[in-house]
Amino acid sequence: MIRIGIIEDDHNLRNSIEAFISIDDDLILAFSCNSFEKWNEEEALHISEPDILLVDLGLPGLSGIDVITLFKKKYTEARLIVITGDGSPDTIWTAIANGADGYISKPFSLKELKDQINTVRSGGAALSPQVANTVLKQIRNRTEISNEQLKMLTKREKEVVEELVKGFSYKEISHSLNISPSTVNDHLKNIYHKMGVKSKSELIAKILTN
Repeated sequence: MIRIGIIEDDHNLRNSIEAFISIDDDLILAFSCNSFEKWNEEEALHISEPDILLVDLGLPGLSGIDVITLFKKKYTEARLIVITGDGSPDTIWTAIANGADGYISKPFSLKELKDQINTVRSGGAALSPQVANTVLKQIRNRTEISNEQLKMLTKREKEVVEELVKGFSYKEISHSLNISPSTVNDHLKNIYHKMGVKSKSELIAKILTN
């Protein structure tokens, strides 16, 4: 069972996600609150630790960006997906750099949300197509002249990084680049070593912040 925590101030959307979780055999609700402050009150009641966090950015009180940072420290093993109507490049950039593992733009279907939960849970990066395109443009614009570590990557390794940003699995990267899954794994080991990271989310965050 995948335990889901929700911080979302849109009452109707939060209720829809809760109802969806209640009828899905793979999911269970860890907690659902309309603000960080409400979560902080209920945390003392020993609410369940989540596997996946769904966090809106336009929250009352503490901002969603700050919530990302705090939750990534609080729930070190959890994966965090931003759900928001804000698709501006700077907001996407900041959210992912602060630790978000996924970013889904509203409106979205519950099927899309479930697909993204599964992607993030398996170690992928859950980015809706328009968000992935925005991130890729930012990477191309910012990294060509800046990061010495990125310059150490081969052309093929950079292609693997781009596929990772799109949220593709090892198998999907293998198919897209016409290489074997074991070769993808070898490239990732080299990329992680060159970039000084240990996971996909660390890699993406490091690229974005440089």
